Amino acid sequence: MGILVQYLEITNQGSIPTFFYINMASHSNNKRIAKNTFFLYIRMIVIMLVTLYTSRVVLAELGVDDYGVYMVVGGVVTMFSFLNACMTTATQRYLNYEMGHNGDSSPQLKLIFSTSLTIHLIISGIVVVFAETIGLWFVNCKLVIPAESMTGANIVYQTAILSFCINIIRVPFNAAIIAHEKMHIYAFVSIAEAVLQLSSAYLLILVTADKLGIYGGLTVTVQLFIGLTYILICHRLFRECRFRLSYVPTLFKEMLAFAGWNMFGSIAWIMRGQGMGIILNVFFGPALNAAKGIADQVSSAVNSLTHNFQVALNPQITKSYAAGEINSMELLTYRGIKFSSLLIWLMALPIILNANEILAIWLTEVPPYASLFVILILFDCFSGSLFGSPLMTSLSATGNIRAYQITVSCVLILILPAAYFALKMGMPPQSIFYLNILFNILAGIVRFWFSHHQIGFSAKFYIRYAFIPTLLIVIISSLPPLALKQFVIQSFLINKFLSMFYLVFTSLASVMATSWFLGFSNKEKESIRCMIRAKLKR
Repeated sequence: MGILVQYLEITNQGSIPTFFYINMASHSNNKRIAKNTFFLYIRMIVIMLVTLYTSRVVLAELGVDDYGVYMVVGGVVTMFSFLNACMTTATQRYLNYEMGHNGDSSPQLKLIFSTSLTIHLIISGIVVVFAETIGLWFVNCKLVIPAESMTGANIVYQTAILSFCINIIRVPFNAAIIAHEKMHIYAFVSIAEAVLQLSSAYLLILVTADKLGIYGGLTVTVQLFIGLTYILICHRLFRECRFRLSYVPTLFKEMLAFAGWNMFGSIAWIMRGQGMGIILNVFFGPALNAAKGIADQVSSAVNSLTHNFQVALNPQITKSYAAGEINSMELLTYRGIKFSSLLIWLMALPIILNANEILAIWLTEVPPYASLFVILILFDCFSGSLFGSPLMTSLSATGNIRAYQITVSCVLILILPAAYFALKMGMPPQSIFYLNILFNILAGIVRFWFSHHQIGFSAKFYIRYAFIPTLLIVIISSLPPLALKQFVIQSFLINKFLSMFYLVFTSLASVMATSWFLGFSNKEKESIRCMIRAKLKR
């Protein structure tokens, strides 16, 4: 149902002219996004808790040396993990596009799925060749592994290769579940996987010999079971998920090229993240690498909140583009940007105000610069979210990503020479984070430029609907907790635990209140009220 939306009406002011129409997503689509986001958040919370506890059990049973061997040997294989992300994006894009264009029953879906699975089988074969030659030589000749752990290390390495191949092959099935927006299946199976991994860790208590090799075997058994579960579920629920070896040159080349350009972007992100750590190490040594590692963990936890929301939103964006509903796609994209940015700020503000206290409680020894790095990386997360994942999904939906990926990747990689010369000139270590924020914003502006020229997105609509309201919320929501910290807590020397509680509570309340009054349109507020009333009536 078409709903008239205008820039000023979105911010609850002004009248509505007749020249700008947006077909908003239907109520059922909004409800589906909310439900899928809920399942993904439940998945994230359970997996995070189970994974943290699993690490503790495995470390206790393997010991520090064998646990270190397990992590470094497995890491040799997981260097190829960016292939998974690239192919997942490619498969989802083509499945969602076909669903949006011709419906869920399109016969073309079978061909897309079979082509995707064929590509994944080829990728797994390439990974095996490299892993069993160069990788095996690296593990046995270059890694520092105690002699008594070498047998277990090789078992772990072989099981890691097998696990990785299983994960590659199951990517099209995962993508099919997400494309069909069956997030509850994805969430439940992922939780089951985490619980089985924890069970494997507990089984080590019963073992006395070669725990390292046995744990590798248990891990690959879990991966095989979960992979078969995904295959059986998809085979039963989705008609296209019945593999038939096929080769259609045009589709094969198109999907492979799409994945290849996504891989180009992924490599740029990896170089940016790892390169920053290397540059810090060259100039300041491992102590600042530890501080950056702490900041990266905080960043990963905060970003995981928005990732779940975006996973639920992405299929709707691609389907809207395929159906030719560009206005609806644009609104979904900007809504995703606004909500993602507000979610990040909701978590970031209390952490920024309590960074020293949180790190002191979390860590036995806080590395130098850790607190400052955490604060700056949270601002980096927020700046990236203003031009973030929903825009990437919109551009991916077009299938024309070569120029976009090359340009944005080059901008992101430029942070490395800029950071190197800045530190060479004697600037402090935090300067590379300021540069990171700057280049992240530049990359976002380039991303929006491509969205404007390739899809027709409106800069005025983006500024009125997402950018200005979000920045106003950031500024206004910061004032109450900052005033509390400056004029009450520091003046009256309140206990640090009480001060943390007051600041966290005030920050959360301030962000939520300002988001409600400044961030949501009247239509969005009414949708939220309807959802709450529907839940209360059950």
